[in-house]
Amino acid sequence: MVLLMGRRLLHRIGTSVAAAGLALAAAPPAGAADTVDVPVSNGTFAQPVAPDNGTTAGHTDWSPDNTGVVFGKTLAQHPLGLQAAALNWNNAALALRTRLWGVKAGSQVTMNWDDSPGVDRRCKAEQLKDGQTYNVSLIAPGDPVDPQVTTKGTDSVGTANWTTGRVFEFTAPEDNPMVSFDSAEKRDSLSCGPLITNVTARQTPAPVDQKIRKEQLPGPKAYRGNERLEPGIAVDDCEGSAGNCVFTVDNRYSYRYYGQTRIVGEVYINCTRNAVVDDRRTETTEPPYDNLTQYYALKGAPLVPSRSDISLSRPNLASQVAAGFSQAGGNSAAVSTNNPLTWSRTTTKALNPTIQPGEMSWIEVQPARERVAGSFTNARNKYRLDAVFDVPSTSLPDRYYQRTGPLTETELQRCGSARPSAGTPDNGAGTEQRLIALDGPPAGPPSRSVLLNP
Repeated sequence: MVLLMGRRLLHRIGTSVAAAGLALAAAPPAGAADTVDVPVSNGTFAQPVAPDNGTTAGHTDWSPDNTGVVFGKTLAQHPLGLQAAALNWNNAALALRTRLWGVKAGSQVTMNWDDSPGVDRRCKAEQLKDGQTYNVSLIAPGDPVDPQVTTKGTDSVGTANWTTGRVFEFTAPEDNPMVSFDSAEKRDSLSCGPLITNVTARQTPAPVDQKIRKEQLPGPKAYRGNERLEPGIAVDDCEGSAGNCVFTVDNRYSYRYYGQTRIVGEVYINCTRNAVVDDRRTETTEPPYDNLTQYYALKGAPLVPSRSDISLSRPNLASQVAAGFSQAGGNSAAVSTNNPLTWSRTTTKALNPTIQPGEMSWIEVQPARERVAGSFTNARNKYRLDAVFDVPSTSLPDRYYQRTGPLTETELQRCGSARPSAGTPDNGAGTEQRLIALDGPPAGPPSRSVLLNP
């Protein structure tokens, strides 16, 4: 018989591409359908604002943000009128680092930027005529390639000579990879170094891994600025107040799916000569899963009062997830919606399966679930927490199946017994006469399934 199964509904974003090493390379064709922009925080170094013909200390959202300076628009002389960051200042060669948020491990990334030799009046002509050098690299485990770049030269101290559209391509070795620009200029005037600005990025996202079990989700990741943070600190911060954090759903890695089927209720054996209608009420419960609860459990400090339902153990954080989920569904105000996030669901259903003569029957449910990936952010202290939640879906119905099959020899023998007798299997008798425990569908005999109305 044919098993009636609906087509599995999955949301897949991105395609796999050949792995590429770290290298400076030509930019990919513009407008490729499988590439998307990656936001680069303060990529034009517009913050802090410097006097047009002067400098100001720091580089907002870059690390470290308390060293070095940005050059004002007039002083930087960029063709688009942008501010620029210096890679040498105050007698030191600097390193500027930032993370590319929302990039998953395995994604193909292309980063672009512009550079120029220094325009500081303390520069010397011999420092500028052949250009100035710096390294661009990934801060990641292992030994990544560390390309060295040389700016164009200039014949005049204080005059910029911009190169636009530098390119750095790499395969992300981790989520939210960190890139670094490190000055290699260590000549006489250490306040004379290359300028960079207009840092942008695009990615071909890594494919969604839909084989990850909801019971074993990848661990959460937390950051303060660009530096890693113990996730529990960020969780406590978000839970501190209902408005502390904003949760944003990453639609590329969120999807709906049908889970594994499981038996609900009893197995019905029809020993009669007629079809029998089994009027029954089934109750199924779908619990929530998330990698924050799992993170605490693995630490040996499970959340209370609920070890499994984060809406009970961390209600403020859970309400932030629910608001972000609603907004991602097109409800920008996060008000009443017909597709809310549901943390757990218990469903009672009246079913009336028909069991044919000489057959056994049972009911299976295939739950509809939703995998929600996203990030909590707190602009006040620059916290970020990446988390994953797996909850019952309200936009898909659960599937209920009636499964039937022929009786086994033992069941036929039991049906053929007119009344309780010595031939009737008995758990108190010898092992050869005991009832057979049935934990699932019997092995061997063919079976069929009928999809019942949800």
